Amino acid sequence: MTQDYLAFFGLFAPRAAAIDVTIWHKHNPILPVRLTDGANLNPSGQIWRRLHLGEWEYKQDPETLDDYEARQF
Repeated sequence: MTQDYLAFFGLFAPRAAAIDVTIWHKHNPILPVRLTDGANLNPSGQIWRRLHLGEWEYKQDPETLDDYEARQF
């Protein structure tokens, strides 16, 4: 029971800095995002994001010819 009280008071302790997740993972944004290279968003390329130094970074895969042809049909 003492552990329950300690856990409760732990909620008010200072929090650690944001964890740096450097692994890119797929992301489907609802709103437009700013890409790290400053390029315009391509409507059919896959968007990837990662948490780097406390901020989200976004990049997009270029659309291949096969992707373009598959989108046409």
